[in-house]
Amino acid sequence: MYKQQSAIRKISAIFLLILFTVNGVVFANSNPVMDKDKNLDISAIDAFMTKEIDRLHIPGASLAIVKENQVEYLQGYGISKPDGTKMTPQTPIVIGSVSKSFTALAIMQLVEQGKLHLDDTVSSNLPTFQLANKEEAKKITILHLLNQTSGLSTYDGQVSISDGDQTLQEHVRSLATIKLASPVGSQYEYSNLNYNVLGAVIEEVTNTSYKNYVEEHIFKPLAMHNSYADPKDDTNNTSATGYQTVFGFKMPTKQLIHRGTVSSGYLLSSAEDMANYMLAHLNNGHFNGKNILSPNAMNKLHHPFAFIGDNTYYAMGWEVKNTIISHNGWTENTYSKVLLDKEYGISLQINAMDYFNLNEYDAIVSGLHQLVHQEQPSLSNSKPFLKYILFDLLLAIMIALIVRSIYQLFKRKKPKVTTFHMAFHWFSLTVFNLLLPSFVLFRFPQLFGPLSTVTLFAPGIGHLLFIIPVLLLIIGGITLVQYLLKKPVLGS
Repeated sequence: MYKQQSAIRKISAIFLLILFTVNGVVFANSNPVMDKDKNLDISAIDAFMTKEIDRLHIPGASLAIVKENQVEYLQGYGISKPDGTKMTPQTPIVIGSVSKSFTALAIMQLVEQGKLHLDDTVSSNLPTFQLANKEEAKKITILHLLNQTSGLSTYDGQVSISDGDQTLQEHVRSLATIKLASPVGSQYEYSNLNYNVLGAVIEEVTNTSYKNYVEEHIFKPLAMHNSYADPKDDTNNTSATGYQTVFGFKMPTKQLIHRGTVSSGYLLSSAEDMANYMLAHLNNGHFNGKNILSPNAMNKLHHPFAFIGDNTYYAMGWEVKNTIISHNGWTENTYSKVLLDKEYGISLQINAMDYFNLNEYDAIVSGLHQLVHQEQPSLSNSKPFLKYILFDLLLAIMIALIVRSIYQLFKRKKPKVTTFHMAFHWFSLTVFNLLLPSFVLFRFPQLFGPLSTVTLFAPGIGHLLFIIPVLLLIIGGITLVQYLLKKPVLGS
């Protein structure tokens, strides 16, 4: 029993150390493809995409590349559904936080129409908006929300993701007990709540739903025929099925309902539609003879405002670094990123999510950006799946030892141990069965994020990050009680 428990504690230490330091054949679908730029090396782009999709075990992806005022390349790779349906440039995929740029665009349209002002307080346009800090909440302006400087926390924004089965208005009313993490306007802190509230502001000011507004004033003018604010509107069921990474394996899953958080992260769009969206941004709001926003307003939309770090600033629904404007987005089972420089626009959408390898997904877009500028992409030789093998192996060993240790707890035979073994046992029991598990559980939100979000975005491993410390605490508690009731026999 003592050797077994000692082994568990050693494995626990290794497992926790790793947690603290780690924050099939794919084919290209050729219908349709647009190649108007002779300088764009399509074969190199396809080879790069195929290699990365295969290396990262991605089911499917769609790509759009635009240059100045025209679409240069559209492509789908892999599959969009478990039945083998091919991914195409017309396949809608949930675009995650890229949705924020649409919400910001809608707000700026209303500002141009005179229905809103950036320095308006939120409560003056949305009377139902209240927070626990009532007086501070009255200071929050539309501009604060757009630039993530309202004081609302990242943590509360993450919690809202798993609590989206309500309308935007209901979601806003539920914020009455939320406390600000910092004084209004004092600093940047990314929070989904900012853009959820903006969605409700749009509804209040326009007297229509967020869905209807975005469809009428953004999707239709930009000919985004395969874009939706409500997945139910995809009556032909063409939207891609999302895949989650469970213990390293991609598994198709159904998304939760996210009506209350659609304006911060749950719009759907296709590569073809995102090409039109990028063209409007690259051309000062102009698209196909229409102006969805004036050049001056578009410039304000892209203007760097709140400092994030690493020479990067947050603009309205965008991140700005030097001459590059971008934003990524990820949900529980999809990923997307849009990147704009002064010449090109790149949109990548993936119908999968890998919580422990998000940097690898971002690196694909960086590689594509290098390729469109005739540069060699920075290729990664890492094997992300090996990380999961290590995780899975440690978890399997931990669970096996915990099960065996629970069995050993109830054996009646009293073990004979030396004084040294007894001292070491008490030390390891205190550290690995009481202190460390208690620390992990107490600091879980700070270490990993809200439990509801971690288990949603990293199923399997996310659950065990919570369950294993609980089991270790239970074993430690039972062991402690046993020793208080009867002492083990000391041997030589």
